[in-house]
Amino acid sequence: MQPAAFGATVVTDHPSEVAAFYTQYLDLQVGIDLGWFITVRRGAADWELAIMERGHPTIPAEVSAQKESSNVFGFIVEDADKVADALRTGAVELETEPVTEVFGQRHFFVRDPAGTWIDVIQLVAPDPEWAAANLPTAP
Repeated sequence: MQPAAFGATVVTDHPSEVAAFYTQYLDLQVGIDLGWFITVRRGAADWELAIMERGHPTIPAEVSAQKESSNVFGFIVEDADKVADALRTGAVELETEPVTEVFGQRHFFVRDPAGTWIDVIQLVAPDPEWAAANLPTAP
């Protein structure tokens, strides 16, 4: 099987609030807004994030019963510090401060209003020593 696209779903008591978070801080656009079901995506991307109201009949009861998310969504952005600053300005608490990793990422963690973990990632050059020791060299 080869999926045609990818989608993830956030289940929440407040779909509009969660959708607003993604549109405000990650520049995603609303595709569908039925109140209880909202989709967001970036442009013509072949993936989307669905936001569904907890307790809706289309959600399994076991999923609706869960109140804490253990999912982590990674979003690659051009400037992680700029996104972090916008979140702070909007009074959103970061879970971690931005840090540059030797393997080529500058990133931080934040949670959306539903509690879903988000890894905001900026791709940067890896540390040359780390790259020499860990990445294959071209033939």
